[in-house]
Amino acid sequence: MIGHTMDYSCEPDHSTHLVVRGEHPFNAEPMAAALVEFKLTPEELVYCRNHGPVREFDPEDYIVTFKAFGKQSKMTINAIKSLFPTVESVNALQVSSLHPSPIQVSDIQSPVRWDKKN
Repeated sequence: MIGHTMDYSCEPDHSTHLVVRGEHPFNAEPMAAALVEFKLTPEELVYCRNHGPVREFDPEDYIVTFKAFGKQSKMTINAIKSLFPTVESVNALQVSSLHPSPIQVSDIQSPVRWDKKN
C-alpha cells in the first residue's frame, strides 16, 4: 500500500549473534566464522530476511479461516497442528535474489562471501 506505515512495535526479539544489516524490515546474518563451527546451523544463527513486521501470536487463540468450494472453516494453529504428525528434517536452502555485488566468474570456483567485511 502506498503511504502505509508498517507497525514494527510488536516485533519479537532477535538473536544477538547476528550482524544486523537493516532494522525495518529486519535483515541480519551470522558471521561466516560462526557458521563453520557447526554441522547444523543453530537457531540463533539462522539468517533473517523479512519484508515487513513480524509478530508473535498465541497458537491457541490465533484463528485461521479456510475458504474453498463455497465452504468456510475456522481453526486455531494448535488445532491445525494436531491434525498432522510432527516431522523433523534436515534441509539445505539456497536463496537466489539481488546481491550487493555482482557474482564474478572467479567466484564460481570458491565460496562467495556476500559481505566482504565478514
